[in-house]
Amino acid sequence: MNNTSNRQGDDNFQYSGLRSNGFPVRNWADFAQGPASATQRTAPITQGDQVDGDLPWLRSLGLAARQAAGVAKSVVGGPAVNPITCHGTCTTLSGNVSLIPVWVGAWAPADVTKWNTVLGNIVTSLGTAPANSIAKPGHVFNTNSLYFTTKGKVAPSLQWVNSTSITAPTAVSVTDANVATYINTFITANPKIVPAGTTPIYMYIGAKSTRLTSGFGTSYCGWHSFGTTLSLKNVQYVAIQDFTANYNAACAQQIISPNGSTSLDAMASVMTHEIDETITDPFLNAWYDVYGSENADKCAWTFGATTSTSGYMYNIQLGSYKYLIQQNWLANNLITATGLSTSSACSVTG
Repeated sequence: MNNTSNRQGDDNFQYSGLRSNGFPVRNWADFAQGPASATQRTAPITQGDQVDGDLPWLRSLGLAARQAAGVAKSVVGGPAVNPITCHGTCTTLSGNVSLIPVWVGAWAPADVTKWNTVLGNIVTSLGTAPANSIAKPGHVFNTNSLYFTTKGKVAPSLQWVNSTSITAPTAVSVTDANVATYINTFITANPKIVPAGTTPIYMYIGAKSTRLTSGFGTSYCGWHSFGTTLSLKNVQYVAIQDFTANYNAACAQQIISPNGSTSLDAMASVMTHEIDETITDPFLNAWYDVYGSENADKCAWTFGATTSTSGYMYNIQLGSYKYLIQQNWLANNLITATGLSTSSACSVTG
């Protein structure tokens, strides 16, 4: 879906009523109580605005972890436990994709500038669109290349739109449906924000004065979905947010930051997770495993080889910035060196 008209302010953006199972909180194992089976959740979908909507899936993750723990170590290049597979028509995003931040809540302009820089650098550090293909070696999103090439598709190119427009500064409690409403407000106010010839992914980023009420910090740290307008169908978007120290244990791997903000570093990893899933499973019906876990879900809270310095860890440096970015599952389902202990196909850069 390429937006060449840029006439998105003509009609309202509507939430589909479905979102992905969210990026699980660090303590998701606490939810692994009681019986769970692979048949409890076989698609990566949560009905909107349900506070406990992710719980059946979190419990199935607990079962998956217990099963994986019982599997003997395999060899690098061998088959991984619980493979990911392609379903239906296996629809993925292609072409030139623009990532557009939508800042909601009481954001300070200086913080918006910093977050734009640090998050945008993840996308642009290896080049600018339209040449910035995820197929480039070393690209953070290169781990997704096989989801396209194994199906005869061309991997997408990504670009970051350096938006600084702040929407609804008084927002506090934000439901799943509200996220779409705020994105609609942003689209209406910025009808020409989408670069011509690109498919947008809008990224709701709430200020620390807000909270995603369907489970941020209790069951998830971010999620993705899609919506529609009269003129544009199936518009992708992601929901993440800044947060206070109350949620460090849930959404931050470390509290000493290489970039001066624990929540920014945490959301750099969560954003990467959600973009991984958005481009490979945009309508929640393409790539996932028998538990309904999408590619990034399958490697949640694993980081591979890390370097420790000045009290913080990082596993990748992009330009002058260091990040601790979670791994992503490779579509070939072959065990990687960093996934050997769990028989998984997880990698940071492909």
